[in-house]
Amino acid sequence: MKEAIRGISCIVSVLLVFAIFSTLTRVDGALRKPTYAAGDKWVYVLSGSLAGLPGFNTSQGTFHLGLVGFVYVNVIGSATVQANNTSVSAVRVDSRATGFLNGTFSVPRAGSGQISGSFTTTSTEFWEAQAYLPIESLATTSYHADVTLGITTPLVFDLRVNATTSFSSIPPFELDVGQNASAAFTAHAELNSTFTAFFQTMTSQNVTDLASTWHRDVLSRENVSVDAGTFSAYKLNQTLGSFPGIPSGLSGGGNETAYFSNDVGFYVKRVAYENGTPGAEMRLRSYSYGAGPATGISTTQILLFIVLPIAVVVLVAVLLWRRRKDRIQGQASPPAPSATEGQELGGNDRAR
Repeated sequence: MKEAIRGISCIVSVLLVFAIFSTLTRVDGALRKPTYAAGDKWVYVLSGSLAGLPGFNTSQGTFHLGLVGFVYVNVIGSATVQANNTSVSAVRVDSRATGFLNGTFSVPRAGSGQISGSFTTTSTEFWEAQAYLPIESLATTSYHADVTLGITTPLVFDLRVNATTSFSSIPPFELDVGQNASAAFTAHAELNSTFTAFFQTMTSQNVTDLASTWHRDVLSRENVSVDAGTFSAYKLNQTLGSFPGIPSGLSGGGNETAYFSNDVGFYVKRVAYENGTPGAEMRLRSYSYGAGPATGISTTQILLFIVLPIAVVVLVAVLLWRRRKDRIQGQASPPAPSATEGQELGGNDRAR
């Protein structure tokens, strides 16, 4: 029994030392690639502004719109995408943004008016499974508002974007502070828009091919406070990808400051810039995970939070059981005869 107790004690000690050591070594770690599963979900608070809409030029009018809403990012599950006649392992991610907009709308020779309404964006993206860069996406953005310019008239804008992206090589995900990664890419996008204002409807269809370079710099590691709490995150400067609720002009001039948390498994904050001008911001409000351990939970953490407590409970149970057994045996055993009593009994027997 002593050997069993000694063995359990050794196991607990090894697990504890290993878990603590591994936790300490993660402090100065790098970006960790998450393992996404169906049901993983992140909710963000969205705020932004629009100075124009794709397919609508300044000669027709100018916009100054503010947007406030929520963004819901959901992992649907693994998928296979055909890219360049090759099957590519990917992760399907659906996003949805909803909220309200308000601002002004100026029309040449007609003056300025007020706009108020709502917006909705839905998108389906497929991220390649190595660095989680989008290789295929389908998005629809709709704005419905009332424009007051002397009279009140409805404004409806619908934009549908179907895009595919091919990367020359997939950059590494695991980067530390001071490191960076780049990848040349080509993108093919088809844009269809419908704009209705002042009882007139305009439609446009454009095909855009873009060759550029995706880039990511890991600038620092710092604590970031958002609605969901305070998180240790890596501050990144990277090429702007899709931003739910904000239609991209696909100009290639966009970048973002993003804060990625290994604990959250995704961004806790993103600030989008278009040619150096801030355009939108997303702040994490809540997050949850689907089946399996939460994103970013390592085997070491599982040992620390699950296996180690079980081993401690087993050790305590064995010790208590051993102590109780010894106490019962001590109470049940009769007292041994004294040496004097034994000698007297023996002498009397011999006297007979």
